Amino acid sequence: MRQAKDIFNKINIFLVGSTLITLIIIGRLFHLQIISHARYQQIATSSQYGFIELPAQRGDIIIRDQHSREEFPLATNTTLNLLFADPTIVKDPLAIADKLTPLIFSIEEERASDNERIEKTSRKLAPDLTEEEKNAILKPLTDDELKEKFRQDFITKISQKQRPEVILAIDFTSEKIEQVKNAGVPGVEVKDNDIYAYPSRISGIGNAAQILAPIIEIPVKKLEKILKGENRYVILKRKLEPSLSKKVEKIFSENKKMFEGIGMKEEYFRFYPESTLAANIIGYVNHENIGQYGIESSFNTRLQGITGKLQTKKDSVGRQITVGESQLQAAVDGDDIVLTIDRSIQSQMDKILEEAAKHYQADSGQAIIINPQTGAILAMSHYPSFDPNRYGDVFKKVEVKLTTEEIKNLYPTKDNGIYYFYTNEVTLDYYLIFEQKDENGIIRYFRYENFRGPEVYHNKIVSWPYEPGSVFKPVVMSMAIDDGDVTPNTTFNDSGPIGVDWNIYKKVFDFEIKNSEGRYYGPNTTMKDVIAKSLNTGMTFVSKKIGPSLFYNYLKKFGFLDRTDIEFDNETIGKIEYFEDWTESELATHAFGQGLTVSMVQLANAFSTIANGGLLMKPHIVEEIRHDNGNITRTDPQQIRRVLSEDTAAKMTAMLTYSSENGVAQSAKVKGHFIAGKTGTAQTYKNGKALSGIGTTIASFVGYGPINNPQFVVVIKFDHPKLSEWGNTTAAPTFTKIAEFLFDYYNIPPDK
Repeated sequence: MRQAKDIFNKINIFLVGSTLITLIIIGRLFHLQIISHARYQQIATSSQYGFIELPAQRGDIIIRDQHSREEFPLATNTTLNLLFADPTIVKDPLAIADKLTPLIFSIEEERASDNERIEKTSRKLAPDLTEEEKNAILKPLTDDELKEKFRQDFITKISQKQRPEVILAIDFTSEKIEQVKNAGVPGVEVKDNDIYAYPSRISGIGNAAQILAPIIEIPVKKLEKILKGENRYVILKRKLEPSLSKKVEKIFSENKKMFEGIGMKEEYFRFYPESTLAANIIGYVNHENIGQYGIESSFNTRLQGITGKLQTKKDSVGRQITVGESQLQAAVDGDDIVLTIDRSIQSQMDKILEEAAKHYQADSGQAIIINPQTGAILAMSHYPSFDPNRYGDVFKKVEVKLTTEEIKNLYPTKDNGIYYFYTNEVTLDYYLIFEQKDENGIIRYFRYENFRGPEVYHNKIVSWPYEPGSVFKPVVMSMAIDDGDVTPNTTFNDSGPIGVDWNIYKKVFDFEIKNSEGRYYGPNTTMKDVIAKSLNTGMTFVSKKIGPSLFYNYLKKFGFLDRTDIEFDNETIGKIEYFEDWTESELATHAFGQGLTVSMVQLANAFSTIANGGLLMKPHIVEEIRHDNGNITRTDPQQIRRVLSEDTAAKMTAMLTYSSENGVAQSAKVKGHFIAGKTGTAQTYKNGKALSGIGTTIASFVGYGPINNPQFVVVIKFDHPKLSEWGNTTAAPTFTKIAEFLFDYYNIPPDK
């Protein structure tokens, strides 16, 4: 009886236990399959699927021929080989480095990279650093240092079997970020809502993976592998020219065993079909595929596009299954940027500017053409320039033979082994000399092949301010006419130099304002004559009529106190002190364009305002942006404000036409056409004192036409011309050649 009871109790216990276990299993399955279905589905998916990155193509930069509307790419893409390594397979890094680095090293490319480093660092320097500290930080590396750095970086890349940094998650929620922080896993950090792991600092990878897996929702085993930071792919060099690729392939074939883990593959790279055409507008893409300077820089994010992903099913051993279920997140190609630049105008102006700069022996030259009615930039030219396909060539050097006397007179810069070589100390005409010792210890001297080095990367029209000189006079004269202070026929007594800044202690004027040619025209000198003969005394008379407050207010209306917001990321605004700080001499000199600085694009836009009946337009160089989805964003002409009355603008155009017909601007005449124009010759300074003579000036000219319906405004500037110091004998004849082409190109009938 007792035995039967015991059996009955055991059966009951078994049944109860089985029921409890069944309920627990059912509950667990319910939790897994219903409550946590989404999470575990995601984990299963991430462990069963592999990812392949799909590169996005960088967008094109396009210009048109405005007559035919035919399009021409200034920047597009082509395929070249990329050299890469799998460090986990590489066996002898030093031997590989000895074979490959002499072949793939380019001093020009590395010098360009060092230049980028210096420019980026200079923008981040603390303001309280001394000049010595700044110079030490910004010191360029020598050629030998660059070679050794390249070799060491190469060895590090192919030796580094563990990644120094791994991104675990991007743009995490604040709740998840807090969980990661609270977990306190050594070697895991949060930066700007992204989670980073530093494998070398993680002591217990298994434990770290167990803690982090539920938070960042990556399976533990997979996370362990990620946290190990195994380094399977390192880029060694991009854009191998075909001839270089063949040399690398030959080395590979001669010793396949040594080069296990090193390979090449095709990749899209930037290509500039028009070579140097508009190079300072477009900039270039560096070896890291990042835009530098120009449109490539300011629109880098838009041009880059978004990388896509192909998610494919994997088998039990992790191999990707090429058929069946897969998910595609397509790459979004970069936007195409269509510029307002007219290819025919740009090409012709590049040619004319280069010929003129060489003829007048100028250090450099720039020219801009703008449509005054829309603000569209039609051309921007620079000389010297560069080829974006070979952007590193600007660092090429050639040897120079210096006499013993010349070596003694080399003037040291702040950088060791780099000197100023003055061809004319009075005019500060110089180029840089680089001192190098060869393998025998013999000192040799070199200069940049193009004389200017990396300076040629800059779009000086937008980013380099300068004193405009007399081309500024019409801007100031228009202020006085618009305010009713003078008319074109108002007269003043041009009797001689005008004293300014009365010195109460010495009982004399500190300064005298004189006319550039030392000539004075008597009591009936009109405002028309002031512009036509470019009289500084007349502009001093005008500036006193205006006064500093109104002068400053008009400068603001013309846009000289602000950036124009043209589509470049390094635009300058020049320097103009607040009017309450102006002395009497500064009021006078500002009226003829000295003691203040502006950019060429600001000056071009100010003259466009006069040519456009007093309306200020926003200058722009992007005509439209074409998106990958087929949509187009167009730039419409944007009127900013009325600066001058129509009557004032018409009177100013008439005065500028009179100047080109009867004044110092006569050398800018165009056969069969009236043009409105003004010359300028601005002084430069040494140790605070104005220089004079050939090679010391900034020579310029601004003109527009046709005068009854202006289609173009042209600004030309030559830096330190040595054949002549004057704008009327250098920039003005250059304008004539450009304007002749434009009148023909637009098929504008003669108005003479």
